[in-house]
Amino acid sequence: MIYFEHESIRWEAQPGTTEILKEILISPGTPIKVSPAKSVTRHTVHDRDYYVKRYRHDAIPFRRFKYAVRATQARGEWELAHELDRRLVPAVRHLALGERVSFLGVRESILVTEGFAGQPLGQAPGVDPAVVLRFVERMHEAGVVQEDLHPGNLLVRLDPLEICLVDLRGIRLTDSVSPAERARNLARLCVSFPLPVSDAVRHESARLRRGLLFKRSRRCLRRNGEFAPVWFGCLRWWVRRPLPDGETTRILENPDQFLAERAELLKRGRSTSVGRSNGLVLKRHNLHKAGNVLKDLFRASKARRSYRKAYHLELLGIPTARVIATADRRAAGLLLRSYFLMHEVPGARQLGAILAMNGRVDRRLVWEAGELIGRLHDEGLSHRDLKETNLVADDRGRLHLLDLNGLQFLDVVPDRRAAADLARLARGIDRFPSVQAGDRAAFLRRYCRARARRTVPRLEG
Repeated sequence: MIYFEHESIRWEAQPGTTEILKEILISPGTPIKVSPAKSVTRHTVHDRDYYVKRYRHDAIPFRRFKYAVRATQARGEWELAHELDRRLVPAVRHLALGERVSFLGVRESILVTEGFAGQPLGQAPGVDPAVVLRFVERMHEAGVVQEDLHPGNLLVRLDPLEICLVDLRGIRLTDSVSPAERARNLARLCVSFPLPVSDAVRHESARLRRGLLFKRSRRCLRRNGEFAPVWFGCLRWWVRRPLPDGETTRILENPDQFLAERAELLKRGRSTSVGRSNGLVLKRHNLHKAGNVLKDLFRASKARRSYRKAYHLELLGIPTARVIATADRRAAGLLLRSYFLMHEVPGARQLGAILAMNGRVDRRLVWEAGELIGRLHDEGLSHRDLKETNLVADDRGRLHLLDLNGLQFLDVVPDRRAAADLARLARGIDRFPSVQAGDRAAFLRRYCRARARRTVPRLEG
């Protein structure tokens, strides 16, 4: 290892890399990721790619003091890379570690890695899952566990075939990996890349997937590449990127005026108002119960909860109206109104209106309903207000779930809760003479098929 100082930065570098390192640092880089506390840039020197990851500890108050007594993130990854090399586990080559140090601690840490001529596993075509499985088993034999194992953390070169680790955060080293730890690690990768594994690992992977997607749904209320907080008028909206313009902006600037003057009202009530125009639907929740004033100080608004639930359904691939934005109107911290803007379902017709028509029910619609509710329960979601007016068919006959206030993530839906949802839907459907016994049987068969069950959940007592 070579130790030197350059431009007030202390460096540790691989032997023979001093000159190329200086060229990398003075070359113009292409930004890959930029935030106040961290940046990643790609640099091309002598027709080879290199990556420079900078952690700016000054950007977060008091963080530099923490790294006065413990290793920085860059140093942790640097030391992990050397240990992986010692254990013969392939990882991207780490060239150098730099730290800008003052008497108050480490102000900045820098990690320089060599580019790998490959693609993330999720983007590489035709990769044999058995090869990936052998690579993970090789990691485990070496006592290496990547707690955040997903296709983005594995790079693949196809010719010749080679796999290596990238982004070493989440790696844990141990003397031996237990069978239970191996199963959990494989299950984590199976969430997004199919592997030839046992049924037990597949079931664990399904459980992990439900929890991961529920957590991921929070990103719709955080600043990232897909969502951002934006002020329109006096309201702070969480908006889907790209940021809106035209009719959407006019709605966000004054949603109450939109409902009062420009929208076609679908519902006007004390608690909720809904209006649509030009393919957009705005739902406003009003304060109408005095008892909710205190509760709303400690919980998210109905609009914000529906916004996240709709995005969660979108991540699961369950059809619903596509979210655009949400905002709360508060005074002195008290919630007065909340808004939820979404795209209109094209050609939307309520299931109840379709069933009210004379003639036989389209069997494809019955199958759609069974598939949708079955998938909903299989993904750990229950809807306590599941009724025919909350299911709408688009212009292609595909059913969508709307009015998500009653939707709840349970991880695993108990049979009693699933049966209660089905019973609630049945009470609404039974009012329509067009629904025959054969339609009910077809619905239940498709529901059980979607959940990989042989029997229908039933209410006890």
